[in-house]
Amino acid sequence: MGTRNAVALAELDRQLVERVLAKDPTVIDDIVRTYKREVYHLALQLCRDHDDAEDLVQEVFIRAWKSLDSFRGESRLSTWLHRITVNLFINTTRSKSYHARKEQDAFDEEYMTGGRGGEYSPERLFESAQISEHIERALGKLSPAQRTAFVLRHYHDLSIKEIADQMGNTEGTVKVLLFRAIRNLQKHLSFYRDDDASQSR
Repeated sequence: MGTRNAVALAELDRQLVERVLAKDPTVIDDIVRTYKREVYHLALQLCRDHDDAEDLVQEVFIRAWKSLDSFRGESRLSTWLHRITVNLFINTTRSKSYHARKEQDAFDEEYMTGGRGGEYSPERLFESAQISEHIERALGKLSPAQRTAFVLRHYHDLSIKEIADQMGNTEGTVKVLLFRAIRNLQKHLSFYRDDDASQSR
């Protein structure tokens, strides 16, 4: 998105916030028109399925419509909608028991202190287009919370604090989730390491 478009969207968001605070009964229609595509993009990255993403988007705007009276204008509408999307996704997947396995307790000290090093950093994982399909499948095997944190960090480039705000977690919890996501991706993509080793012999 160019700077001019970003400024225009920020101004539009500000105007929509003013209408929400003024209790404009027609504002929800403009909120949906403005942010439906953005919310769908996030929902699709989280759900990995078009139909599930469409269902989630519908629930997001229903929840937003019901919650407009509680919106105090302390954040941008887009941030508020992202938070609703993340919370609904995690709650829905938990209730459906998509991921029943327990997460392990260990975490990497380097990642916890902010480092992103390592043989299988996210940047290294996404270098090759040839493995993109396998990465998509691997992402689908992460727990809802791990996948959410990973998507917000490495697809949307949010800071640890921003992710914590959107997920309603502490920054420490987000760091743990991110490490576990990376570790599980390493495990699911370990055959690439085996292939590299065999080719180097």
